[in-house]
Amino acid sequence: MSDDNKQDFKKGISNSFVWFLMAAFLFALMVQNFIDTKFAKVSFSYQLEHLVNLQLLQPEDSRKIALNDNLVTFSGKFRDRLTEEGKTRYKYLELLDTNHELKAEQARVKDEIKTLKTKVFDSASLFLQLSGLSIPKGGYVVVDDMYNTPEEDQSVVIKDLPKSAVESLVSLEKEYEAARQNPTAESLKNLGNLINELLRNLRSPALGIGSETIKQSLKGIDKEVADSGATSLSEQLAAYGHALVNLKAIIDELNHEEDHIRLAKLRSVRNYKETLDEYNQINTRLDDNQIQLDKARQSVSNVIWYFNNQELSTKALEKQDPEVYNQWFSKAKEEWANFSHNRGGIFRAPDQPLNAVLEKTFKSEEPSPNYFSYLFTLLPVLLVILVLYMLFARQMKGMGNTAMNFGKSPARLLNKGDNKITFKDVAGVDEALEELQEIVEFLKNPQKFTSLGGKIPKGVLCIGPPGTGKTLIAKAVAGEADRPFFSISGSDFVEMFVGVGASRIRDLFEQAKKAAPCIIFMDEIDAVGRHRGVGMGGGHDEREQTLNQLLVEMDGFDTNEGVILMAATNRPDVLDKALLRPGRFDRRVIIGLPDIKGRYDILKVHARRIKMDPSIDLMAIARSTPGSSGADLANILNESALLAARKGRTAVTAQETIEARDKVLYGKERRSLEIDENEKRTTAYHESGHTVVGLIVKSGDPVDKVTIIPRGMSLGATMFLPKKNRVSYWKQELHDQLAVLMGGRVAEEIFVGDVSSGAQQDIERATQLARSMVCKWGMSDKLGAVAYDERSEGGGQYGFGDHHEKTYSDETAQAIDSEVRRILDEALAIARKIILDYKEQVELLTLMLIEFETLDSEDIQEIVVKNNWDAVRKRERLKRAADLHKKEAATPPPPPPREVDISSSGTIPNTLGLSS
Repeated sequence: MSDDNKQDFKKGISNSFVWFLMAAFLFALMVQNFIDTKFAKVSFSYQLEHLVNLQLLQPEDSRKIALNDNLVTFSGKFRDRLTEEGKTRYKYLELLDTNHELKAEQARVKDEIKTLKTKVFDSASLFLQLSGLSIPKGGYVVVDDMYNTPEEDQSVVIKDLPKSAVESLVSLEKEYEAARQNPTAESLKNLGNLINELLRNLRSPALGIGSETIKQSLKGIDKEVADSGATSLSEQLAAYGHALVNLKAIIDELNHEEDHIRLAKLRSVRNYKETLDEYNQINTRLDDNQIQLDKARQSVSNVIWYFNNQELSTKALEKQDPEVYNQWFSKAKEEWANFSHNRGGIFRAPDQPLNAVLEKTFKSEEPSPNYFSYLFTLLPVLLVILVLYMLFARQMKGMGNTAMNFGKSPARLLNKGDNKITFKDVAGVDEALEELQEIVEFLKNPQKFTSLGGKIPKGVLCIGPPGTGKTLIAKAVAGEADRPFFSISGSDFVEMFVGVGASRIRDLFEQAKKAAPCIIFMDEIDAVGRHRGVGMGGGHDEREQTLNQLLVEMDGFDTNEGVILMAATNRPDVLDKALLRPGRFDRRVIIGLPDIKGRYDILKVHARRIKMDPSIDLMAIARSTPGSSGADLANILNESALLAARKGRTAVTAQETIEARDKVLYGKERRSLEIDENEKRTTAYHESGHTVVGLIVKSGDPVDKVTIIPRGMSLGATMFLPKKNRVSYWKQELHDQLAVLMGGRVAEEIFVGDVSSGAQQDIERATQLARSMVCKWGMSDKLGAVAYDERSEGGGQYGFGDHHEKTYSDETAQAIDSEVRRILDEALAIARKIILDYKEQVELLTLMLIEFETLDSEDIQEIVVKNNWDAVRKRERLKRAADLHKKEAATPPPPPPREVDISSSGTIPNTLGLSS
């Protein structure tokens, strides 16, 4: 009977109740532990610099445990309140940071004043020419010398005027008097033309009148003069006289002196005055800051600061780079602000790198063990088990609710303030930004367009190769307009369940309507927007249902006002025509590969985040990377930073940028490839032939460098630096380029006495160029300006290969082949003549390539053109480049004494510097 009662009791207790009791017990332990202990936010060793500098920690509780020579686990405790010395230190650091900011602002405004001063001179000189006023003996004073400072002369005085053919008011008054004495139609017509010319000059941006009252007066005078043209001579004369009187009044109003400034109603003078006031305010603030900083410096003059793993005095701290200091102080400010949360709290950070603060201020002691740490180790595992149990228990009851989540849109939403990317972060696509500026204006102020009955484009299709910044531009549009931004990929609509794609489209636009005006960005739209009727499922293809729903949402019966769809693709040819029609994607923005200026602007944007040597020429990198996208350029600078860090440099040098460019564009160096001396010598002759011919031909690009280091599938390379953006080919340039391609093969014939297969790629490129000259570009005198290219037809869209059909006869084909052969033979002859004329230079260049493996443009010029090659100078240049921005080697610690008592420790100390 008792056994039956026990079984009934066990059946009455459910598993869920047991799990609930366990969770309640663990929760009670967690609450008890958190009540007794307050944890502070310290996770990294670099935070300790600021905590120790500002005296936020209890020194007696700061401990560290050495894991090895470089890693430690540290722990400590925050003070309960701030110390007075800590407040004094933070006040000094804050004043020093403000001092750096004010000095930078002072330098910026000073440069702006110089620019505005030139504009004031130009507009004031034009005013004097138009008014006919004479310059006084001491000069015409626009800005008085009362605005001067002890360091700068801010006054503007015009002492002479440049020669100009503009008509002045004084000369017009004389013309008027002459016409009044003898009024004729011709004289009044001439007078009216002169008055109109004076009015145009007064209203021109060059003078820049900023007063709206004067602008309206000039507009009224212009209308009065224009209306008088159809009246009698006496009425015209009266109108012209009235116009001259009004113009004289306007000149006097502009010439009026106020606050020691004339022409204050000109925009240039007004901006100059405002900038001078701003400069004086900055100087006043800087003087006040300097007084406070000097006072605060006396209180911390003996403090030793921990700054970026260095120990610095107060005097040395003030000499640090302002930008580096600002970044360092921002972390100190953050720790100071977090003290209210961390007050009295403890912290522990495992596996952190050893730095100067840990080494100098933290004790090497083992803290007392905390048994609650074992509980926290096991607690996540127990919670995961509990969550899994609850999930499986819910699935046993049914999956109705969870299955419906497949139809929800997985789009990621960036709200206003989350997206920090603006047009300032985009470079190299100026035309695309101009196209999208209208979208930004609509998102900021929709009433501006809708009040006039206009409609903003519903869709913007960004077309361009991969890596050109299509996604970045879409984010910049949302960031510039400060509107919500929905981001989703075309592949997110493709699932194994039928109808999921269309459901997600509907849900996406429903979310967008609630956040309107907003932007939906769909990346790789060709995943769902391909031509209909070409899939394996016919009209019931799941992808086509998704596309149909997208078409309805973009321009169907129910319109989505305020929702702009931006999409990106690099395959516009495969998109459905219904998707591209006006009303859906009204605007197409072409984002192509950047030109030289675009690449330079992109490099400047990415170079802001990298510490680079000032001697690096970003324009040279831009010129040497034709056909590179923005992503390629960003990768080049990132690779250069990694290379510089690997070499132990403090900044990226030109050597790293060149190596990174070659790695990204041509592949990694294959130094492990074993090449015998004969093969290496043949490669050197081959590349020397390319180099010498490329230097000697008239229309060739400059040689950037030549190398015999294997890279990718090639054993060597000769790299050229384009002079300009190449948008077309000229006949002479193509002939010279063919000669350069043949230079390597000719060098092998002359110096090696045989030819190798290394010229395969050169011959293929030369043949392709020669055939294009004959068949496409009409550069053959024999065959004339006729296109003989093959026409391709077929349905690549349906998966079948293209069908090529020749549109010329067999006799024409033979003539084309003979003409191509003639062009290549001429290029071979030119290359052979150049190689024979510069035989000694080729030999020397080959020897230096074998020795140094890589020669830059300066080396090549000294060998081939200048004939002043010096190998010693080359070695010195290589040594200087290798030592540039090298980190100083750390001084090793002194060795321990020879006689050591090992009886207590049981281990023998390592006195040879070997790692244990």
